[in-house]
Amino acid sequence: MGNNYNTYNENTNAGKKIHVPGLVLMIIGAVFALLLPIVTYPCSIISLVMSISKRHTHKTTYAIVINIIALVLAAANSALGVMLQMGMLTL
Repeated sequence: MGNNYNTYNENTNAGKKIHVPGLVLMIIGAVFALLLPIVTYPCSIISLVMSISKRHTHKTTYAIVINIIALVLAAANSALGVMLQMGMLTL
């Protein structure tokens, strides 16, 4: 009987360990979207791939939406930075 409980606990914990890094990377990517886009790109892309791959086993629609918004904000921030640097925009 003891072996059945251990197997059950290992299986339930394995599903949670895979999903948590995607959520952590999503939060990091969203926080740094306007401050440091270079941090947002790898974190959000990795989290987006992890969320899409786990879409059928977890409810990750919110993670996908937040990652896409973070990537769009980071891309806009990068584009504005390039425009400012090239002198196309002035403040």
